Amino acid sequence: MLKDSYPLYIGNEARRPNSNLVVEDKYSGEIATKVPLASPGMIDEAIGLACEAAKPMAEMPSYRRQEVLNHCVEGFRERFEELAMALCVEAGSPSRTREAR
Repeated sequence: MLKDSYPLYIGNEARRPNSNLVVEDKYSGEIATKVPLASPGMIDEAIGLACEAAKPMAEMPSYRRQEVLNHCVEGFRERFEELAMALCVEAGSPSRTREAR
């Protein structure tokens, strides 16, 4: 259910600078996926973009912020099984989905 690897996002842009962090499924001991490690420069860039976005977000009308949040919620609902699996893999917890495999 998990992809072989995942990108990181900075400024709404998917990036795959490397796949250095292996995420091990603590339940099975197998490699679950790989994710990139952000460099210090990438972290600084992400913080800078977040700071730039703070004022426009604060000035956005509440109904628009609600639309943005509703869009996020819909995305979470669409990927519920994948996100639940990722959390279980990270924590080493069993889940109904994993036990059915």
